[in-house]
Amino acid sequence: MILHDEAYYENRRPIEDLGPFKNCLRFIWDGERRAFLDRTAKDWGSVGLFYLCFFGVLFSIFSLQLVITLNIVGSTDRPYIQHISKSDSVISRSSFQEPHFITPGLGLTPNIQISLVSPLILLGQNHDEANTNKYVAIINNFLNGYDQDPSNYDVECDQKPLNYSSQVKPCYFDIKSLKECSQTPYGYSKPYKPCIYIKFNKKFDWVPIYYNGTSELPDNMPMDLKSIIKITEKPHVWLSCDGATDFDKDHIGIIEYLPEHGFPVHYFPFTGHDKYLSPIVALKFNNISSNRLITVECYTWAQNIHHDESYTLDFQILID
Repeated sequence: MILHDEAYYENRRPIEDLGPFKNCLRFIWDGERRAFLDRTAKDWGSVGLFYLCFFGVLFSIFSLQLVITLNIVGSTDRPYIQHISKSDSVISRSSFQEPHFITPGLGLTPNIQISLVSPLILLGQNHDEANTNKYVAIINNFLNGYDQDPSNYDVECDQKPLNYSSQVKPCYFDIKSLKECSQTPYGYSKPYKPCIYIKFNKKFDWVPIYYNGTSELPDNMPMDLKSIIKITEKPHVWLSCDGATDFDKDHIGIIEYLPEHGFPVHYFPFTGHDKYLSPIVALKFNNISSNRLITVECYTWAQNIHHDESYTLDFQILID
C-alpha cells in the first residue's frame, strides 16, 4: 500500500458545491486558491509562456517567408511565374537562333458566355438573350479603355525603324483606325453586320518572329493570307479567321479585317508599362447567313507561335 501525505489528500478533496451562481463566481475568482478563471498566477504564467513561444515561432516563420518573397518576387515588375531572365529574353529579331515558343493568347469582345462550349453572339428577335444593347454597352466599355491622351504615347511607332530595345513610350492605338467598327452601334443594328474585336493579350517580353514576303510560309496557312503577306511591307503578327467546318465556311460570308489583317509588331514586347494598349483587330461580318449557327475559329501566325487546339480562339454567331 502506498501512503501519501496530508497535502496530497487535501488536493484530491472534492470541491464543495455552492450552487450554480456561486460556483460561477468562484470560477471567476477563487479567493481561497487566489485563482482567476480557475487558474492561479503560476498556471497563467505557464500558459502565457507557452503561447508566447508558440506565436513567436509562427511570427518568425512568417517574417522569414515575407523577406524571401519580397527579395525574390517583389524585386521584379512582372508576375514572377512569367519572368524571363535576361539571358533568355529576346531583344531583337536577329538574336533568335531557334523559335522561342511562349505563345500569348487572344481576347474576345463582346464575350458573353451563354453556352458552355464557346462565346455565343445572338442577334434577332427570337432569342431572349438577343439584346443588342448589351453588346453595344460591352463594346463601349471596351473601347473607352483606349480613349487615352496621345501625349503619353508614341504616335509614330509605325514610321520608325523597328528596334524593340529603344521604345520608351508605349505605342498609341487609335481606335478610329477601326473605321465603322469604332462607331456605335458597331454593326449591331439591322441589317446586322456585327463587329467582333480580337485583342492581343499582354505577354511579358514576348517578341514575335514574324513572317514576311521572303519567309517560308507554312503549308496550313490560308492562301488569302499568304497573298496579303507577300505584298505587305510592314511586319505583323498575322490573324486569320474562318468557319470551323465546311458548313460554317459556306455561310460565314466575307470577313473584313480592320484596320489590318494582323497586329503590327511595333506593339511588342509588353514590358509592364501601365499605359500599354494592346493592339486590336476588328472582324466585321458583312454578309453572314441568317438562321445558321456559325462557329468561327481564329489563329495568329508568327514563326514562334505554336499552333494547336489550346491556342485557338473560337466563338459562335447566330443571326435570325
